[in-house]
Amino acid sequence: MNTISPSSRTDYKYTEDSLKQVTRVLLGMKEAIRHQFQKLEEDFANRSEQNAEKYATKEELYSVLHKLHEFKHEIERLIANASETSPQTIIEDNEDDIFSNLTPFNLRRKYHTFSLSLRSEEVDPFGYDPIFDRFIRPLIDFFYTKYWRVDTYGIHNVPQTGGALLVGNHSGGLPYDAAMLKMAIYKEHPAHRGTRFMVEDFLFHFPFLGSFMNRLGGVRASPENAQELLSHNHPVLVFPEGVKGLGKLYRDKYQLARFGRGGFVRLCLKTGAPMIPVAFIGPEEIHPMIGKETLFSQMLGVPYTPITWTFPWLGPFGLIPLPSKWSIHILEPIDFSNYGPGAEKDRVLVYKMAKMIKEQIQDTIVDKLKSRRSIWFG
Repeated sequence: MNTISPSSRTDYKYTEDSLKQVTRVLLGMKEAIRHQFQKLEEDFANRSEQNAEKYATKEELYSVLHKLHEFKHEIERLIANASETSPQTIIEDNEDDIFSNLTPFNLRRKYHTFSLSLRSEEVDPFGYDPIFDRFIRPLIDFFYTKYWRVDTYGIHNVPQTGGALLVGNHSGGLPYDAAMLKMAIYKEHPAHRGTRFMVEDFLFHFPFLGSFMNRLGGVRASPENAQELLSHNHPVLVFPEGVKGLGKLYRDKYQLARFGRGGFVRLCLKTGAPMIPVAFIGPEEIHPMIGKETLFSQMLGVPYTPITWTFPWLGPFGLIPLPSKWSIHILEPIDFSNYGPGAEKDRVLVYKMAKMIKEQIQDTIVDKLKSRRSIWFG
């Protein structure tokens, strides 16, 4: 007969205690998540009582699923178009279709050929690639036209020529708002201008994401980079909230965070470029964040890992943004040409101007949300 030695009993007890501890931790996480969803339900109820917004009915949820299917089909169409147009730039491949006859032995060469076909021979000092921009434009246009159904107001406030600094509220986890405003100005502005946008440093810690942003027109955020772009007569989009804007929890949506230290105001005072406030409505709901993990994320060089209604519960599919209804409100430009040299050193002036811009954007958001009846349909 087998007997259990004292040491075995100790190991067994240790294992049992460990399981109990893990169970308590998991139950604690479950309780925390339940508590967070309870807060969200209370928030929904309060907003419904105030008639601020109408949340999703069953029919609206079906419409959301339909938009997700459209997104899937658009990705498939984009890949199919790429396979049709890429042979024009193939150098060492005589096949009609770059994706045909794939084998483990030629996969790397075909990928290399395909990636070269999407690159310009020359890019600007910040890495902007016009060929790649044209390639990705149909996908961004799909998001703009069909997925988020963006309505843009005040496009005439963007000047026909010359540099201008657009200042907007920030949300959405990734700079989707920058991509949509870039598309709006290209698509709806009479001059079809190209817009450059500032990108937070932490995005460059992700593989491929930093170079993707550069090729699309994004530039690492710094006053020097923004001034260089303005000197070359580019419209430049900045987000003074920075990471604080991206990392807002859903319960704090549309409540603007601190607008930095007024660097964007100093930039306009120094260069004389007009400043154009921009209010975004819609990006707050594409990744509704109910929590965030910071300890391990900061070890990897990123400020946080978002916990949303869909991520990480649905795995990679949880990263797909939800199809909320967007509107972009481009307000009247503010003229800085009358300020004399050295005005950017006046701290009181900088503080007052930054506060005024923030309040103008916040007031516009609050005013437009009053007439918004649904997250999904505006």
